[in-house]
Amino acid sequence: MAGRNRFLGLAATVVIVSYLASTALAFAGESAAVRVLLDFLLRKDLKRIGDDTVSYLMEQNRGDFVRTLLVSPSPTSPEILSIMRYVIAVLGPVFIAAVLFSGMYLIFFSGSPATRSMIKNLLPGIIIAMILVMLSPHIMNILLYISTALTLGVITQGPPNAMMVLLPPNQSQNPIYYFMTKFGNITWYSAEASAPFMFLAILLLGSLLAVAVARYLIVGLFIIIFPFTIFLYLFLPSREIGRQLMEQTLKWIFLQAVEVIALLCVVTIISTLSPFLIEDVMVFLKLAGLLALIVVPAATIWFFRDFLPG
Repeated sequence: MAGRNRFLGLAATVVIVSYLASTALAFAGESAAVRVLLDFLLRKDLKRIGDDTVSYLMEQNRGDFVRTLLVSPSPTSPEILSIMRYVIAVLGPVFIAAVLFSGMYLIFFSGSPATRSMIKNLLPGIIIAMILVMLSPHIMNILLYISTALTLGVITQGPPNAMMVLLPPNQSQNPIYYFMTKFGNITWYSAEASAPFMFLAILLLGSLLAVAVARYLIVGLFIIIFPFTIFLYLFLPSREIGRQLMEQTLKWIFLQAVEVIALLCVVTIISTLSPFLIEDVMVFLKLAGLLALIVVPAATIWFFRDFLPG
């Protein structure tokens, strides 16, 4: 009887353990299936978001990169002109005080000949600086007109849409689609491994647009402070600071022409070599061209230094 009870207890224990084990395995299998499903949906959404973002940035670069480069803030717009007039109004009393001080010194004080000669030489410069500061919005308008005319003259020598050469609709010849193909293929296996390809494509396209937008914003800033820049450059004690500001102003204004020249050079090289190179080499050549358009502004700002007299 005791042996029978032990047997029944052992059998019941085996049945209970087996039931719990099968339940745990079923739950683990369902959890794994849920994880696989969630991971699939994540990878699917990541691919869709990446494709949509890259397509949008691609169209923006094709249509708006050169157009944004050609646009500059207007010194005569009400917002910018009001700020420039405020800067001019602040500088006006400084010029008047400088002229009065120079005149009073020459009339009422008998300083050394060297000092009197220096003030006599300084006085015409103060008057010229005052006139140029008053005319600074018009001077800036002339500079922007020359830069835009030069840029238009260069861009009209190239194809109607030069960016289409670097970002063609044909996916096999488009360097961005090279990254996105890698991204799409790897996404189905690992979202983490594919993400860098998507970010590289977005970074490359975003940087191109950022170059054009940054030039517009920085030129707007230099337009606002242009009267102050003229004052610093023509005032002897602050000439070095003014010279650097004036150089930066001119470089950022004419950067649009430099960028367009770089674009046409890249497009000309690609168009000339395309019949002689295989498709994969052309893709990497176009990728190098896109990188050049991103690097050229920084290289221009760094290379052209100290070209104004101090």
